[in-house]
Amino acid sequence: MAVGNVNLMKQINLDTVRRVIKENRKATKPQLANLTGLSVVTINSLVEVLLRDGEILLDELEVSSGGRPAVIYSFNEEFSMALVIYTNEYEMKDLTHVAVVNLYGEVIEGNEIVLDEISERSFDLIIEKMLKKYPNIKLIGIGMPGQEIRGKIEVSDYIFLEGKSFVEHLRNKFQIPVVFENDVNAAVLGYCTSNQCDDKNVVGVYIPEKYPLGAGVFINGDMYKGKDGFAGEAKFLPDGFDWNNPEYVSENISVALKKLIITFTCLLNPDILVIYRENLAEVTIDLMIEDCKKTIKSEVMPDIIVSSDFGKDFAEGIKQISLKPLEPKW
Repeated sequence: MAVGNVNLMKQINLDTVRRVIKENRKATKPQLANLTGLSVVTINSLVEVLLRDGEILLDELEVSSGGRPAVIYSFNEEFSMALVIYTNEYEMKDLTHVAVVNLYGEVIEGNEIVLDEISERSFDLIIEKMLKKYPNIKLIGIGMPGQEIRGKIEVSDYIFLEGKSFVEHLRNKFQIPVVFENDVNAAVLGYCTSNQCDDKNVVGVYIPEKYPLGAGVFINGDMYKGKDGFAGEAKFLPDGFDWNNPEYVSENISVALKKLIITFTCLLNPDILVIYRENLAEVTIDLMIEDCKKTIKSEVMPDIIVSSDFGKDFAEGIKQISLKPLEPKW
C-alpha cells in the first residue's frame, strides 16, 4: 500500500477512535476495539498516539475479578477549545457575549459586555486575554448581524465594520482559524438543533427593535445561504414596506407580520416559520395567521412559532458552528 494511503487510513482510524471515545467519554482498549471494529493491535498504537498528544487521558484502572486490571482512558474535552464571540441587541444596547467552550460544547468561562462601538478592532484585547488564559483555544467563532461576502463584511448593522476585512484581520493578528456567521443563520441553526428539525424546512425571521430585520433559511438539514451568503436579507424586499426603519416596523407590526408570513410561505413553503420578536402578544399573531389565510390556503401555511428566545438559539447555533471544524473529519 502506498505511503499516502497508509497515512490516510491511519488518520481515518484515529478519527474513528476520537469519535467513539468522545461519544462514550471513557473506554478501555478492548471496549474501543469492540466499538470501532478495529483490531486490538491497531487500537494499541492509536491509543498511544492520542495519549502522547494529550487528546485522551489515563483515567483509572478497571476493577477485575482476576488477572491484570484494564486501564480506562477518558476523552480530554479541553484538548481543543473554541472562543465564541457573538453580539445581539438587548434592551436597545449592543451586548457582546464571550464564551470559551470545550469539545462537548460546555462553557468553561463566559461573560457579557456592552460596547459603545463595534469595529474591526473592538475584540482584539478580549481575544488576546482569552488566548493567554486558555492556550488550548484552537478556533475563534464570531456571530453578528451582517454577511461576509468575498472576504469583507457587508450589509452589517455595525457601520464601522461595513466593507472591512474583519475576519482576515483576526486571522492575521492571532494566527488561528476564524469562522464568521450571520446572527439569524446561527439562531435558526440553533433552533433546528435544539428541536431536531433535520427533516424539516425552517425559516427564522428576527425583528429587533433597534435594527432592520433579517432571516435565515434551513433546508434539507442544512442552512441555505445562497451564492454569496446574501440569502435572508429580507430588509431589501421590494414590497413597499420600510423594513430599514425599525420604528416604522414597530408601529406597523401587524402589516409587517402578514407580509413576512405570506412572502416566505409563497417563496419557500416551509414546515415551520419562527418569528423572533420581543413582547409580541399571542392574540396579535393569531389574528395575523387568520388574516393570511384569506390570501393563501390554510393547507400550505407553515407552523408559526413566535419566540423571544433569539439569544438562546443564537448562542446554541454559533457554538455548534464554532465546534464543527474541531470535530473528526471521518
